[in-house]
Amino acid sequence: MTETDLRREIAKHQRIELLQNQKQQILRLIATGHPLAQIFDALTRVVVDLFPPSLCVIMVYDKSADCLRIGASPNVDKELQRLLDGAPITPHSNSFSAAAYHQKTVIVTDIAKDPTCGKTREIALRAGFKACWAHPTLSPSDRLFGVIGMYHREARGPSEEEMEFVIDVSDLVGIAIERDQVERRMRTLSSAIEQTDDTVMITDKEGIVEYVNPAYERTSGYSRDEVLGKNPNIVKSGHHDTAFYARLWDTIRCGDVFREVFINRRKDGVLFHEEKTITPIRDEQGEPIQYVSTGKDISERIEVQERLSHLAHHDALTDLGNRALLLDHLEEALALAQRNEHMVALLYLDLDRFKTINDSLGHSVGDSLLKAVAQRLHNCIRGGDTIARLGGDEFTVLLPNVHDVGGPAHVAQNLLEVLRPSIAVDGHEVFVNASIGITICPDDGNTAEDLLKCADLAMYRAKSAGGDAYEFFTEDMTVQTVRRLDMEHKLRYALERNEFSLHYQPRADIQSGQICGLEALLRWYQPELGEVAPVDFIPVLEETGLIIPVGEWVIQTACSYAQRLRAARLGMLRIAVNLSTRQFRDRNLVKSIEQCLQHSGLAGWHLELEITESLLIENIDTTIAILSELHAMGIHISIDDFGTGYSSLAYLKRYPIDTLKIDRAFVRDITTDEDDKAIVIAIISMSRSLGYSVIAEGVETKEQLAFLRLQGCDELQGNFLSRPLGAEDLEIWLSEQGFNLSGRAT
Repeated sequence: MTETDLRREIAKHQRIELLQNQKQQILRLIATGHPLAQIFDALTRVVVDLFPPSLCVIMVYDKSADCLRIGASPNVDKELQRLLDGAPITPHSNSFSAAAYHQKTVIVTDIAKDPTCGKTREIALRAGFKACWAHPTLSPSDRLFGVIGMYHREARGPSEEEMEFVIDVSDLVGIAIERDQVERRMRTLSSAIEQTDDTVMITDKEGIVEYVNPAYERTSGYSRDEVLGKNPNIVKSGHHDTAFYARLWDTIRCGDVFREVFINRRKDGVLFHEEKTITPIRDEQGEPIQYVSTGKDISERIEVQERLSHLAHHDALTDLGNRALLLDHLEEALALAQRNEHMVALLYLDLDRFKTINDSLGHSVGDSLLKAVAQRLHNCIRGGDTIARLGGDEFTVLLPNVHDVGGPAHVAQNLLEVLRPSIAVDGHEVFVNASIGITICPDDGNTAEDLLKCADLAMYRAKSAGGDAYEFFTEDMTVQTVRRLDMEHKLRYALERNEFSLHYQPRADIQSGQICGLEALLRWYQPELGEVAPVDFIPVLEETGLIIPVGEWVIQTACSYAQRLRAARLGMLRIAVNLSTRQFRDRNLVKSIEQCLQHSGLAGWHLELEITESLLIENIDTTIAILSELHAMGIHISIDDFGTGYSSLAYLKRYPIDTLKIDRAFVRDITTDEDDKAIVIAIISMSRSLGYSVIAEGVETKEQLAFLRLQGCDELQGNFLSRPLGAEDLEIWLSEQGFNLSGRAT
């Protein structure tokens, strides 16, 4: 898989995760009865956020007028909205009406040429739209609910991912409309109670049935003759205890109204929920002489609520609980543990090598594997425990009542063992293990947030030890260890979450003042940690091996940016990238760099790789071979932070090196420290004798510049010229700067 394909897959995975998160939020809006307009607005914004610069329109079917009405259309041209709103269901009014008419997806790849767009064509074109896709929202019985559509500013059809996304959103629209229609029907039934359209039963003061209406017959399945003279318990289901009926009779015999939802049983044995009101009818003395029971069947509403509640609290892929359900159960378990003084355990499980399996065999296999893993884990826990999928390949198991640490350890061991046998997935035999972190309340914390964090940290300790194991969170995890593990955890997702960026520090020719190159510097902004210093996170990348994929991203991004500057006529600048020891040992290094150059279109001589002196004394023959291969591609090689090892200059001639960069530690005091002056003079002199160019790092003052110019140094880099800049700021600086080395940047 190429770097581009990998980035696309990562971006697609991020959109899928974002869509799943947004679906959960929208389902909660539906479940809590928010207005359709608010739900539709949220849906259209999800579309715009995930697939910019698309615009989304949701149309709702108006059955009474047999037309489509706009449910939501943010940022769509007003004139176009007027034509769409109220459009009849015909095949040539517009793409939305056509989708409703044919009850299937309509894809207009070129609005200018497609007659489907009808009267909306010219207005859509003036608004800058070139394509439109519309998909009908139908009930399970193919009843039309509405249409969701997307306008695009490119003349093209949807990708498979976009089409799947449209269908997902269409399903949410259908659920929202169905829920709204159910609620409307319920309100209609409520208003009809006064007209006895709901079930009505009249009994004497002893509860013997004297009258039932046709609605009761239809609801219960019993005819009037089967009910009259009988006790109402003919529909009793057994779901209410004796205390329930005692409360009922105590209430109505006192002359008060009793209202409750009954779970009753029809004649055919099917249960139904009935929202019932029992009202006493009093005589002149105020004594109850009869009771009127009115009710309505709310089974459909209960079913919808239960379905929405399930969707809002369960993972769509595995049907395990999701984070919301876990937090609910965890909070409840912590409250009970505090009252009853027992322990709660939380196990945090992450699959080992899942990303490798997912990337090599495909996401469909990965999804099937996750479902199989979820089933194995679910079969391994007790009925009172809670298992949830937090996302990706991360699972948790909540043990709400623990007496000692042996219990969680036993459960963790069982979970590890149940995963070890191979899993047959879509024709593949897959082996998967897991790393498990265990945390205990109250020893490790008393809040859900604390326990999740501690379990997560313990899990990463197990993973760093080789995986297929479990670890308890312990107090010997110092603040530094916790921070290190937390940083490692966040770094593992930083690349796919687009948290890395590059800043670029310009280099200039000391004699002419012309900008001649840039050094690409890695930066990391993490939402929780903020801006993390390179000195803190780069060693973690090195230790974990994450520097390999991150380093590839740096080279690819830097090469693409240098090519972008050329295209923008902002200079034929050489871009310098630091190459770590870990990267240099990667057997795919040369091939990876070659692919980056090919993908970006950047010529090799525009790329400079900076290595450290320590590399030159490790595996000398191999190092020379790799550097020679890179140099043959036109790539410049420089020794970064040179100075402490300057006595080995005589050996440098064995290597294909172009440039030496004087360590900033020597540049800082060259105007005041005689030893630093001597070192810098020696480096420049011997570099020239070997045919190398010399760059001075960390130049901050005019005095340093003057000394370096006098000694014949070739280039400078430092805040005197410019601090490291983000891509956009650098482009502005390059287009506007009028730098003069005798003064300051203007």
